Amino acid sequence: MIRAGLTALCLVCGCGDNLRPTFDYPLDDHLALQHLQAKATHNSYHLAAESTFEEWDYSHAPLAEQLADEGVREIELDIYYIEGQLVVEHVPHADALSVCPTLDRCLEQVKGWSDAHPAHHALVVQIEVKDSTQPEIDLALAALEENILAVWPLERIITPDEVRGDAPSLAAALAERGWPTLGETRGRVLFALDNRGEVRDRYLAGSPALEGRLAFIDSAPADPFAGFAVLNDPVADAAAIDEALAANLLVRTRADADLVEPRAADTTRRDAALASGAQFVSTDVPVRTPDFDYQVDIPSGEPSRCNPVTAPAACTASAIEEPAFLR
Repeated sequence: MIRAGLTALCLVCGCGDNLRPTFDYPLDDHLALQHLQAKATHNSYHLAAESTFEEWDYSHAPLAEQLADEGVREIELDIYYIEGQLVVEHVPHADALSVCPTLDRCLEQVKGWSDAHPAHHALVVQIEVKDSTQPEIDLALAALEENILAVWPLERIITPDEVRGDAPSLAAALAERGWPTLGETRGRVLFALDNRGEVRDRYLAGSPALEGRLAFIDSAPADPFAGFAVLNDPVADAAAIDEALAANLLVRTRADADLVEPRAADTTRRDAALASGAQFVSTDVPVRTPDFDYQVDIPSGEPSRCNPVTAPAACTASAIEEPAFLR
């Protein structure tokens, strides 16, 4: 149960971000981030437009509702740098409706839920920088980190520097000791960029192992900055997912894409994603709706579960997240 005294006072009055309440999770010193599997949403901000393309005809609940009621623990945001602001939308003009139109407002929704439920395991915010060219890329990346720190205090962000420690690279640190424990990361957030190409090159400029950066970035095990891998097809990418998990990377994959599987009520890809061991399984359909005879849930999760590939035998879903601690 929740420890009494200081914990109760913190929950009622607030103790600031440096003194967080603690919870009696039995395996918090033994389980780490690589040992869980959680639900994610694709384009988590998305609202269907009236004249949308068929593959874009889905809407998500507000971010805090996804976290509270739908069991989501990773959200995905697309950002455009427009007139000095980071705008969150899918395609400007054509598919631009969003539950939170700017990055700061999206992050505030996530942090508000986290502040009210500090027993959660680490959340992931996956961000893709869209349609930018240098020098806009540099402006967008600088604005990204400014937006993050304006909402989330540094001590509640799981950073590459923290994970690397005194190892020569992130890849070496993860191979040697894996991720921080669940106990070290409850009530916190991890940011990851879903970008390669020029955006990734600019983010790594001067920081080849992500020194001083706030976010991880899409990578492969051989990269010195390896920590987070976006491998969206659990069938075609099965071997790459296995390799990433063996190197202790966190992996995001997709249970469905473009509403193909939901419209056909086809669970083949979903089942492959869940079995793959990817820590974050993303979907456009996190709950059943009248439109689809399909949804994604984490089997026996509360809402997350022990990873079917990486978790130790002693792991239990309630040791990942205990619902009673989140009420």
